[in-house]
Amino acid sequence: MKDPINTSSKKPHNYLVWLAIILALVSFFFPRPNKSNVDSRTESTLEKIDGTKIMRIGYEGYPPYTIENPKTGKLTGYSVDMAEYIAKESGWQIEWIKTTADTKIIDLESGKFDLMAEPIFATIPRAARVTFTKPYAYFGDAAAIVKVNENRFNKIGDFNNKNITVAVRLGYSDQKFAEQNLPLANIKAMKVDDVNQVFQDVVSGNSDVALADVEQVKKFSNEHTDIVKCLFCDNPPSLIGAGFIIRKGDFTFFNFLNVSIDYLESNSILDNLDAKYSVTAFRDHLNLTK
Repeated sequence: MKDPINTSSKKPHNYLVWLAIILALVSFFFPRPNKSNVDSRTESTLEKIDGTKIMRIGYEGYPPYTIENPKTGKLTGYSVDMAEYIAKESGWQIEWIKTTADTKIIDLESGKFDLMAEPIFATIPRAARVTFTKPYAYFGDAAAIVKVNENRFNKIGDFNNKNITVAVRLGYSDQKFAEQNLPLANIKAMKVDDVNQVFQDVVSGNSDVALADVEQVKKFSNEHTDIVKCLFCDNPPSLIGAGFIIRKGDFTFFNFLNVSIDYLESNSILDNLDAKYSVTAFRDHLNLTK
């Protein structure tokens, strides 16, 4: 008579077989990560710059922050001095790349350069596309150019009249300011490459007033004292902070630039640049001095 089958010894054997099959299937569909997968990550802009020793900076030309010599192409200016100081301290060279007002954010996003040189006004729509550093410049906005014999305007509210034409540069903060604060005025938003074309609209008599930031208005009025004058240059209606812009979410580079700006400010380097380029330091007005 044959011995009966020992079922108690058979069950563990079947259990181990099925367990091995399940583990094999799991390992097939979910392979174990290797070391290269674990360590792989996106290289930050700061790491790339430090590797190549070249910082690519976009500019469009915005005196006194970036001034391009029309004969030699050499760049000077407030932002140029800042960038060169940061690069020198870091052991880098700078590659300057020309862009335009219309394409600067697109060029930045596409990787054509790593940051914009000129101080860029922080706005909500822009913040959805790029990352702003802390401000290093504070602009007196909505200063005004009027003809030298113009006496109708004593305060910004005097422009808020349906019979007054206010010229502004299309897409700039002055347009937004005018639309929000001068709803009755005839706002003339001009698509031009040079803000002086907006001022010339006043000179030609096509507009009653042109709005722009203090430095631009001061420069034009000082060069044409016989035909125009500046209003609200000492006490502008609006103050706006502006800094570098970099690609969205690049927080390692963001922190580096913020520390650099803090260093330049705390060591009076920005104060020296204010004096060198005759820039009004509205940091004092906002109680942001060190």
